[in-house]
Amino acid sequence: MVKKQKKKTPITQISTAKTKFKRSHAETARLIRRFHVLNKELAKCRANPETLKDREAEILKEMESLGGLDWYQKASQLGQSKARGGDSSKWLIQTLKSHCKDALDKTTKPLKVLDVGAVAPDNYKAYSSWITATPIDLNPQHPNIQKQDFLRMQPPALANRFDIVCLSLVINFVGDPKDRGQMLIHTRDFFMPVTTTDRLHYLFLVVPLPCVTNSRYMTHEHLLEMMASIGYTNCIHHHFSNKLAYYLFELVRKPNTKNIIWKKKIIPGKEGGARNNFCIVMQ
Repeated sequence: MVKKQKKKTPITQISTAKTKFKRSHAETARLIRRFHVLNKELAKCRANPETLKDREAEILKEMESLGGLDWYQKASQLGQSKARGGDSSKWLIQTLKSHCKDALDKTTKPLKVLDVGAVAPDNYKAYSSWITATPIDLNPQHPNIQKQDFLRMQPPALANRFDIVCLSLVINFVGDPKDRGQMLIHTRDFFMPVTTTDRLHYLFLVVPLPCVTNSRYMTHEHLLEMMASIGYTNCIHHHFSNKLAYYLFELVRKPNTKNIIWKKKIIPGKEGGARNNFCIVMQ
């Protein structure tokens, strides 16, 4: 008799607890770090469900006690407050104006922006004369943010395709390295064909700085090579702040990814030490 496998509980459903936390930068950062650790460990447990099912239950219980994804989103929303300079859309706007003037002049307005993982619906409100944003998230914190899982989101009809897809502090939150890779590949389906000259094909990517400066499996150069392999051959601009790495990529071509393989492999010179395990897998 085949044993029926227990259905996994989506993280999005772990949000029943009402948890309050101090509205301070230190407390917000601590909460977000803890949730990231739990989420990564949960992904490992689910990759080995038979051997780690007890630990998975413990993680889910702790996540629920914290408030689940709803708790994480509220902490992120506080961290992104404009008073703290956490709105990454400002960097994107500045880069568009300083590095993309010729492309903007030729592009149909308003620009259509898909804001994945949005914690606020008004990131681009100040630029509404030339930008129309569609904010989405797994667990929206505002009625004007659409509830949507980007990995399962179907690309819209051609007439509704986007000029810019924003993944600001999104892929680092995804626990499974394979899902991170699939998410990057999936972004390509939301643009007009690359031959369309009056539309943009830009990916705005933001990750915590240690993801590309202190990982065993990822560096800035490795990320650029990986992105180029899936068609993002033009890194228009990048910037490292004290805590974040910002990238604006252009999709120049759309190669078949069937034979593109990027495994989890330690980069020479990055062995050991107090490094993190952030990586992106494509296969």
